[in-house]
Amino acid sequence: MKKTHIALISGVIAVMAGTPYFGSKLDQYRVVVPDYQRPPEVITVDQRWTEQQRHQFHHTSQGTRLLPADWFRALEQPCFSPAGCGLFADPAYLNRFGFMPSHKDAVNPDGLPVGFAIDRDYVDPDDKRAYSVVGLTCAACHSGELYYDKYAVQIDGAPAMIEIAAFQKALGLALAFTDTFPMSVGRYGRFEQRVLGPNATAEQKAELKRQLDAYLAAARHQLDVTNAGHIYDNPAGFMRTDALTRIGNQVFAADTNIDANYAVANAPVRFPQIWDASWFTWVQYNSSIADPLARNIGEALGVRASLKLYGRDAANFDNSVNLRGLRSIEELLAGPAPFQGLASPKWPAVFPPLDQQKVAAGAALYKQRCQQCHLPPRDEVLADLHTASSEEGYESKYWWKNGAGNWYLKVSDVEIDYVGTDRHEAEDFRNRKAETGDLGKGVVSAATGLDLVTTGIADRFFRQQNITAAEERLRWAGGRDPRDPRVRDELIYKARPLNGIWAAAPYLHNGSVPTLEALLSPDDNARPAKFWMGSKQYDPVKVGYDGSEIPGATLFDTTMPGNSNQGHRFKNAPRGNGVIGPEFSAAERAAIIEYLKSL
Repeated sequence: MKKTHIALISGVIAVMAGTPYFGSKLDQYRVVVPDYQRPPEVITVDQRWTEQQRHQFHHTSQGTRLLPADWFRALEQPCFSPAGCGLFADPAYLNRFGFMPSHKDAVNPDGLPVGFAIDRDYVDPDDKRAYSVVGLTCAACHSGELYYDKYAVQIDGAPAMIEIAAFQKALGLALAFTDTFPMSVGRYGRFEQRVLGPNATAEQKAELKRQLDAYLAAARHQLDVTNAGHIYDNPAGFMRTDALTRIGNQVFAADTNIDANYAVANAPVRFPQIWDASWFTWVQYNSSIADPLARNIGEALGVRASLKLYGRDAANFDNSVNLRGLRSIEELLAGPAPFQGLASPKWPAVFPPLDQQKVAAGAALYKQRCQQCHLPPRDEVLADLHTASSEEGYESKYWWKNGAGNWYLKVSDVEIDYVGTDRHEAEDFRNRKAETGDLGKGVVSAATGLDLVTTGIADRFFRQQNITAAEERLRWAGGRDPRDPRVRDELIYKARPLNGIWAAAPYLHNGSVPTLEALLSPDDNARPAKFWMGSKQYDPVKVGYDGSEIPGATLFDTTMPGNSNQGHRFKNAPRGNGVIGPEFSAAERAAIIEYLKSL
């Protein structure tokens, strides 16, 4: 790089940083995240998966795209150094956003963190080009890690301590710095050479620049529209995202090319634990999706699988969703029969041992106070399934048999007026409407739109693969009968079984209560109005993460929309409006927490 260019950039940055106005403006170009110091010993818990199956879950492509793979490898971090920055794909850098480390092999040749996948068969539905891409998988949001003493305890299917919005911001800044003067001086040349090699032709260089400019133009348009509409002003922070709104915004607005369809994201939820979910009658916190094809296709679209829903060919549902990858992940999670896939984690031996007297006392309390909504322990519901499937005429208490003869666990649906927890997710999904544009279906509800699009994508795949037999389609749909309901939008929240709940902090569907101790306390002040998220340090007594501030953490403010920590309270007061049972004494609270650790 020429010295004059270095001096120019250094001067611009120095002047901006030294001026209060521009110093504050520089904050929008910074990404501050923790510098995690992992404990020396990494352990996993037995969840019925081999190491190969874990790695398959971590890196199987769903057809999502962050960037072309060669761009991702070539991109520099968004630092202000004119002399160059480290590579964005450096696992040590990605770990700062909370992503868990992984290892190199044929499936993950770049040694990217858990939740990143390379799709070598990606085809862009817009221009039909085929190229390798790097994208996220469901493992990015559903792979947990707890720090305790000298141990990092990794748990598959648990909520991930990642800050996805900060990661997206950093990726956008890295691209913008590569393309835009003055930060692009020197940086773009290095990017170009990493992508094309030292002997690229003028035509290849021009085409790369055209593609980068086009990619950034589309990204800038989306950013301008969402900024103008204040769509994402309410930050979710670590461990959370407004999943249903973001999926809807991607599908109903970006993919249909209708900016008016963007909706404000005011319903952030904690990434849910996903063990056993394949066998629930309904999933999502608001109990809105039953069919695994709708669930998994929607999830892939939400993390940027490509879909073209505009133009004359809108009804073709051209897309990049990797249905075979989604099926392999689903089969890993589900297993061959109910509760034979990914198992919920058992309390690790490296944690303080359980007090068995308290566990026994807590079991009685759970049966009396919690079981009505959250169902009995796993062994009891499986015994009920065995009886229902083997004895003619027996009416199952906990399982539903669909039209295809398959059994699913009946999760309890609780009206939001009764449980009293934050209403935004259920109400926002229920109230959302979208114009379908070139699909020609007029204005539809979010539930109808999601059903329309996911069904269109699945049917397109079945036609292309000549999958016509009803039995085969049934297997792709996880045994769900085509006559079964797929998507709904009722004002309810589901109460799932609580096995493994100790590994799923923070609590309530929006993650607004940091520990089980705080959740079950009758004291209104026990639930903090503000706490910090980002630390992976785990408290095995209170059962949750350390809520103190660390550099790069995000502040959880319960006064913000979607962040209410009210409801699901045990108090000596009339039932309803958030009160679900009488208060626990201190001894009872300690006992039931000990029991929940044992599940």
